[in-house]
Amino acid sequence: MYRILVYIGAVLLLLGASAFGLSLWDGPTAWHTDARTFWGIPISLFVLWIGLAHAGTLISAIFLALGYPLGRRTSMIAELSTLCSLVVAALFPLVHLGVIDNFYMVVPFLDARGNFANLRSPLVWDFCCIAVYGVVSLLFFINHLFSEKKPALKKLIRPMAWLLFPLVLWVHTIVSLDFAVTFVPEWRGAYFPLYFIAGAIYSGLALVIILLTAEHCRVRVLEKLMLSLSWFMAAFWFWEFLLKGMFSFEVFFLGAVVPQFMWLRVIRENTFGRLLVAFSILVSLGLERYILVTPSEYDVANAFGWLDLGLVAFSMGLFVLLFFVLRAKLSALLEGDDVVMGEIVLQEDDPAKMEVSESNVFSALRLPLLLGVLVTLVYVTWAVSCDSGVLVSLSVANIVPLCLPLLVLVASIVLCARPLWSILGNRIRFVAIVLAGILGVFVGAFWAGGGSDTTSAVVSVQELASAKSIEGIWASRCASCHGNDGKFNEKFVREFYPLPQKLSLERLDSLGADSLVHVILNGRINMNPYRGRVTEDEARGLVHYMRLLAGENQ
Repeated sequence: MYRILVYIGAVLLLLGASAFGLSLWDGPTAWHTDARTFWGIPISLFVLWIGLAHAGTLISAIFLALGYPLGRRTSMIAELSTLCSLVVAALFPLVHLGVIDNFYMVVPFLDARGNFANLRSPLVWDFCCIAVYGVVSLLFFINHLFSEKKPALKKLIRPMAWLLFPLVLWVHTIVSLDFAVTFVPEWRGAYFPLYFIAGAIYSGLALVIILLTAEHCRVRVLEKLMLSLSWFMAAFWFWEFLLKGMFSFEVFFLGAVVPQFMWLRVIRENTFGRLLVAFSILVSLGLERYILVTPSEYDVANAFGWLDLGLVAFSMGLFVLLFFVLRAKLSALLEGDDVVMGEIVLQEDDPAKMEVSESNVFSALRLPLLLGVLVTLVYVTWAVSCDSGVLVSLSVANIVPLCLPLLVLVASIVLCARPLWSILGNRIRFVAIVLAGILGVFVGAFWAGGGSDTTSAVVSVQELASAKSIEGIWASRCASCHGNDGKFNEKFVREFYPLPQKLSLERLDSLGADSLVHVILNGRINMNPYRGRVTEDEARGLVHYMRLLAGENQ
């Protein structure tokens, strides 16, 4: 069975490889974008897969934290699906960046060149939150995986679940804010975080039920929870229609109507019937994410091209291949002694429950959480104090989205460090030390950057500008967003909200030279200030150069 699924995954992966390669080569111009549809299929798939990733561990963590653990295989399947979904989800923001080797620019780390990530950007929030979620989920999975053979790790599972529970809700709330902070009316609303969390859990339940079916397992409580969420999502979709006039019959029928067939015993007790309902929910949420991310395209059939379908196939194939290869490799550890799963309802005195009292859980978390709070306070203080040395104005409000992930990361590492280190063999300890050393080298190289003097880059650019006149300044400072010809850099510009204004003579005349010089020197919205890097005379020269480009573009 696993071999067949691995072959299916490999075929889908190969079918989508050309679309994935073209997306890497051409950047955002490869798929449909316009003034409103500026994210397209890669971010649609990112939102879908990150929702599936959040749901897997969340399902396991919620039940564990509340003292109602699922069967071991059920929990492990959910957690493994999270890790595989995270791998798939992480690819698409990199594709969307257009220039993949610039991904490090979203790391909130000040280097010797004075570069600091723009903490006002949801892209930075996403990177940090999802990276932390991936690390903590991996630690949670490793603890759970080896807990049967290493009893010392079993005591860490429930404390880790309590750390993951709020983290998952926090991270998906941050993802929802990516939409809410933009200028698209359809994405604004206080209900968006709750809407995203509900959609993530709903789609994740459907995925876990499909994966459990491949295990010949069934968990009735997950089916009941999935049916309950179908009404929750139906209410959201109906509310959205009343509030904003947005409605998709396909999404509503597949995601809210089809699941109601679970009320029928003939469907509920039939494996094929349950699979049909679960697949229907996944298709519904996939379409819903696409329509949400591309609000100017409502004709889904005509909007999907071969590249869009190829990226969908690529993502599905990569997940199926990853999941079932790892499932086969970890078979003995995943199953343990608990082979028969699914139909059993755990009782209060069931020995399968975690033998960790609530008092022990909170005692174990006391020191890790304290250290996490201290490290977070130090980071916030440091980041705000960097305000005078960087080009982006920072405030505590910009750093709040990173606080809980940083706290949970530190607490998780402190909680797991000693038990994991004690059970690791000497060979694995050596590998861990070597990897830490390599990581330190990369961090040092990133810090060194272009030199330890933060003014050296400014001097060199100004010297280049004086040698090549104002055109040199435009090429080095402005063309990355506005383009060499003033018509936008399409592979990069759509990461900024709102979009840069077009360089038309009418607009330039309406603003005036003094106003434009002020914008260049002091910045505006998402444009960084260039005072200290260009002189006022050079700024006036740039205004004159913009007029030349605007005249050529008419």
